[in-house]
Amino acid sequence: MKARQAVILEPYKVGVREVEIPDPGPNQILVAAECSAISAGTELAVYTGSHQWLKDPNMPDWKFPFRSGYSAAGRVLKVGKDFPGGFQEGDRVSFPGNHASAELFTVGHERCRIWKMPDDLTFERAAVACIARYGLGASIRAGLTLGRSAAVLGLGIIGQFAVRCLMAAGASPVVGIDEVQMRRDAVKAAGVDFVIDPKAGDVKQQLAAYLGTKGAEIIVDATGVPAAIPTAMGLACDAGQVIVVGSPRGIAQNVNFYDDLHRRYIEVSGAHGNMLFEPAHIRLNGAWDINKAQHWLLRVLANGRLSLAGLVRHTIVPEQLGEAYEGLLKNKDEYLGVIMKWV
Repeated sequence: MKARQAVILEPYKVGVREVEIPDPGPNQILVAAECSAISAGTELAVYTGSHQWLKDPNMPDWKFPFRSGYSAAGRVLKVGKDFPGGFQEGDRVSFPGNHASAELFTVGHERCRIWKMPDDLTFERAAVACIARYGLGASIRAGLTLGRSAAVLGLGIIGQFAVRCLMAAGASPVVGIDEVQMRRDAVKAAGVDFVIDPKAGDVKQQLAAYLGTKGAEIIVDATGVPAAIPTAMGLACDAGQVIVVGSPRGIAQNVNFYDDLHRRYIEVSGAHGNMLFEPAHIRLNGAWDINKAQHWLLRVLANGRLSLAGLVRHTIVPEQLGEAYEGLLKNKDEYLGVIMKWV
C-alpha cells in the first residue's frame, strides 16, 4: 500500500513524501494513523539542526531526511500470523509512530510497542499518550507523590504533562513556573494550584511565600535548558527531589555540589522517557513498566483524570508541519500542543 510520510529534509526544511509499504510479514503489524502529535523538544532540535545525535556516526537513523514524531493513534490494518498480543484488524491503538499515514512495525524493534485504546478515548486525545509518558516520568521517578508539594519549571508540552500527572498522582499543592502567560493559563485550566511568572520577581521567593516553606518537596525541571538545573536545585526544600524530564542538551554550569547538593541532601535524578523502565530503575520502582505506564495514561486520558484543558492549541494537516515548527519556535504565546490529522 502507499503511505505518506512527513519528513525533515534538512535544517528548517520539511516535506511530505509518498512511499510503498509491503504487507506485513509473520512478525509484523501494519497500522494506519488517524492522528499524531508533535514533540516540540526532540523535533525542534532536529528541525533546527541542533540535536547532538545528528552528528553521531553511531546513530545512523538520526540523519536527514529525518522521520520525526513518536506519538500517534490509529487502527490496525493487517497483522502477521506470529505477531503477539492478540491484535485484530480494526483495533484502535496507540503507538510510538512517526508522522505518517501508515507504518509497519517489526517485533524486536524499539518502536514496536502497540497498545489497545479504551473504547471511549478519541484518536485526538490518544495521539498525545506517548509524549505524555515523558511528563509522567516525574511522578514515577519521585516515587511517593501523594500529599507532597511539587513545582514544575518550564511548561512546554512535557512540563504540561508533568503538572497534570503530578496532580493525578495526588501531589499537593502543585505549582507551575513559566514566563509565557499562555502556558501558565493552560495549567490553570487543568486545575493547578498556583502559577509563578519568573518575570514578576524572584522565583524562589515567590515559591516560598506561597508554600510557607523554603522550597518544594519535588521540583521537576522540564525546560530542556542545562542552566536551569542549578535553579531547580535551589527551589527544592532540604532533602527534596529534583527530577529532570526536559532533555537538557548541553552542560550545566555553576553547580555547587557541596553547598547546594551534598549539605542539603538534595536528590537529583534523570527521568527521561524509556530509560525509566531500564533494570536499574525498575530495581527501585518495580511496580512500573512501560506497558503499565502507557495503559495508565490511556485510561486517565479517557476518563478525564488527565486533563488536556488548554493544551492542544492547533490541529494541522501534514503539509503544515513546517508552519507548526516555526510557530513552536517563534510564537510561544500561541503554540503549545499540536496534533496532525491523517484522516
